[in-house]
Formats: sequence, C-alpha cells, structure tokens
Amino acid sequence: MNYEDTPHDVLLPITAVCEIVARSKASIYRDIKDGTFPRPQKLGRSSRWRRSLIMKVVEGSYLE
Repeated sequence: MNYEDTPHDVLLPITAVCEIVARSKASIYRDIKDGTFPRPQKLGRSSRWRRSLIMKVVEGSYLE
C-alpha cells in the first residue's frame, strides 16, 4: 500500500508501521520497551501509531 498520500494525523496499525519502517513487529515492540520507538495509542485492545511520529522515525529525528 502507498502511504505517501496519507494525512499525517492518521492512526496506523502495526502492519502498516512494519511496512513503512521495514521491520518486524518483534523489533518494533522491543524498541518501544527500550524507549527508542514511539509508544502506540490504544484504541480498545488495538494499538495505533500516528503517521507523523512514524515519519520522524524514518527521517531519524524521533526523540521520546
């Protein structure tokens, strides 16, 4: 899926985050635990990430 045209405020599921950062779920959750990846927003039992934060990770400018 092409996420280039997706608005920055949209909430992304883990599958989209994995695709954008080209990493596995396990590595993302490990980095969340280490504090080097943004924590998700919880919607019920679902986890979602703001696209703007994920793009900061991709650009290398994310600091928690």
